[in-house]
Amino acid sequence: MTLSPYGKGRYGKLGSDGQLHLRDILGMLMAHWRIIAFLTVLVVFAAYTSSRRAVPRYQSELTVQVNSKKQVFARLDDIDVDELALKTDPILSEALVLTTQRLALTVVDNLGLRLQFPDHEIWRDQVVTDVQVDTLARADSFVLRLKGPAGYEVRDGARRIVAAGGYDVPAVGPGFSFRVRAYQGEPFDARFVILPRGAAAAIVSSGLAYEVRGQTTSIILRYTGTDPTLVPEVLNAAAVALREFGAARTRDMAEQRLSYVRSQVEQAADRYRQSLAEVQRYKERQNLTDLSAEEVAAINSIQDFEREKQRRLVDVAAMRDVLAGDTTVSIETVNRLAAIPSLATNTALAFQIQNLLKLYDDRSTLTAGSLGLRESNPQVGALDQRIAQGGRTLRAAATSTLRSMNSEIASLDRNIAELRARLQAFPGKENQFSQLTLETELLNDTYKYLLTQYQAAQISTATIRPYVEIMDAATTPGRIGIATRQKLTIGLLVGLFLGVLAAFLLEYLDQTIKTAADVERALELPVLGLIPMGTGRGEGSRRGARRGVLPLVSLASPEDPTSEAYRALRTNVTFVNAEERALRLICVTSPGPGEGKSTTAANLAITLAQQGSHTLLVDADLRRPLVHRAFNLVQEPGLTDILVGTAMLREAVRPNVVPSLDVLPAGALPPNPSELLGSAAMHRLLDQLRAEYDTVIFDSPPSLAVTDATVLGASSDAVILVLRAGETEESAAQHAVEQLRRVHARVAGAVLNGVAMDGDKYYYYYRSDGRSGSSGPLAALRSRFANLL
Repeated sequence: MTLSPYGKGRYGKLGSDGQLHLRDILGMLMAHWRIIAFLTVLVVFAAYTSSRRAVPRYQSELTVQVNSKKQVFARLDDIDVDELALKTDPILSEALVLTTQRLALTVVDNLGLRLQFPDHEIWRDQVVTDVQVDTLARADSFVLRLKGPAGYEVRDGARRIVAAGGYDVPAVGPGFSFRVRAYQGEPFDARFVILPRGAAAAIVSSGLAYEVRGQTTSIILRYTGTDPTLVPEVLNAAAVALREFGAARTRDMAEQRLSYVRSQVEQAADRYRQSLAEVQRYKERQNLTDLSAEEVAAINSIQDFEREKQRRLVDVAAMRDVLAGDTTVSIETVNRLAAIPSLATNTALAFQIQNLLKLYDDRSTLTAGSLGLRESNPQVGALDQRIAQGGRTLRAAATSTLRSMNSEIASLDRNIAELRARLQAFPGKENQFSQLTLETELLNDTYKYLLTQYQAAQISTATIRPYVEIMDAATTPGRIGIATRQKLTIGLLVGLFLGVLAAFLLEYLDQTIKTAADVERALELPVLGLIPMGTGRGEGSRRGARRGVLPLVSLASPEDPTSEAYRALRTNVTFVNAEERALRLICVTSPGPGEGKSTTAANLAITLAQQGSHTLLVDADLRRPLVHRAFNLVQEPGLTDILVGTAMLREAVRPNVVPSLDVLPAGALPPNPSELLGSAAMHRLLDQLRAEYDTVIFDSPPSLAVTDATVLGASSDAVILVLRAGETEESAAQHAVEQLRRVHARVAGAVLNGVAMDGDKYYYYYRSDGRSGSSGPLAALRSRFANLL
């Protein structure tokens, strides 16, 4: 037997042709429609609730363009910084400034964003304008009460009035001020809070995002927030702050260079004037002489070394200022390092700068991009560790470069000292004047070079302008996210999917027998009868059986469809008698308790008696007998009394309880039922019953619970196994059949109890008029069992 991959459920099996049909799947879905409907409604309701509770979010965007920094950083002679700028991706470095707390704090202070209305249905600019919050204002909570034409009042957390007046009077509170928009409606209260600067800056940073357009110098800035009136204002303020930050950074560096060059120019001028005075004094005492060619060459070399030394000193001063100002390597530190001209040829340092910029970009993507991860997220924490490690590596590389530059300056000093020593070694008294002249010329050249640098720095400082250009203003904010209707549609589809998945899972896990096809497939037994659920059956019949009252529907309601089902069972049992040796002694059992064996045995005996067959119903359940209660009989004497020899058969049998039906109760409950049922006395009794009755029906105990049914089944002509649809496990039924066959008991067939009438087309006729007929189910059953038997 090949099973469907959907398991062993009612509709999860292959059809009779070995294929899984669409009707099987639809039948399974209909059987579990409640769980499908429940999960669908649950998910749709959850989607609706989530949509209603979700805070609407709005997004605006604008575009900025990053122009070349050459006009800001380049000196007027021979320094070109574009090479390093290309290596460190200047567009990305400017975009990463958006993620800094300094920029966020600037936006917060400019727009007074520390003042927030927690109620997202209240938009700040619709209530107040011209908001200003002092940087030292204490975080607190306040209530703004709009009193209609009467004006407003502001109360603090202690309900004290801190500001009040008409709408033309600004509200000035502890550390904040704003103007209240005129309101003529009913009075209402609006709560607002003063957030800590860090918390407000975190809100701004989390909402800012950027996108660098490939192969261009343009950056798309976006801001997402809950207040559509503030979203474009925050984005415009952030763009302005980005532009001003770049200009301020370059201005600071230019002023630092200008200050250093100014001090060097002043020192060079003093030394040059002193040298001129010394030459003048010497000329008054000594005769002059000309310098030799070798001395001229030495002088020129000293001049070159002095120029290079001054250039290095400027860069060293700039690097020391950068490294001393920030213990951690931030975006601003990286940008200032990238702007130092002499680092353009340092490929190792440029690589470290670019690597750190890439890490900052990855972190911004995680926290402020589409992912929106929190600072506590493990991915963000891991990236912070990599950034910290990269910063330490960059600082170490910069420090090493600074030491290298100091070593180069020391080497230049040694070269200059050696050249000066060579000049002093030239012979002749007149060389003293030559040396003085040489010193004067060297100082003059140094002074001219520094003066040129000073003028260039002055020009650069005076001509600094922002190199980040705002191309357009922030767009009108649009709502983002999934709309309620879309969420409901997605919820419907997800709910249906989960419902169908749950139905397949339940069907796969359901190992019970539910249909006649299940019986034939799992047990390889013919189905002798299908007993439907209806009046007097189902859960009610099981509760009645537990109380000892069996529903004798064949006697009480002959026209009931269930009575017809028992008559069909009688017909099939009679047909089995006709095909093979007569079934005189029939044992009725079930795998477990509560599956309807006693009800089936009693009703089968009644229908056989109604047909005119002299029938005896024997209560062979010597542990929990029920038959005597069903027919309102006393329990003793009965079967056990006959077996132990305290009563004769004619004394224990209750004759004609129903016309042609005798009943033999269980009698006194013995301590050893199995031994009694397998005794020689029992065999003699069976021979006697076979001789006196046409049919004897034994109601035996469950076969898996005790061995009574197995013992009795081996001595009977046939065993009928009663199963309850939807409750009897396939494994239990298979075990029961194997146990009976092990003692060579003949299992004639099975009766499926509690079948849903809606699931079987054979019961349509009964539901229509409530009366049975001779065709339909009987003919189908006869034809079916003729092929099986």
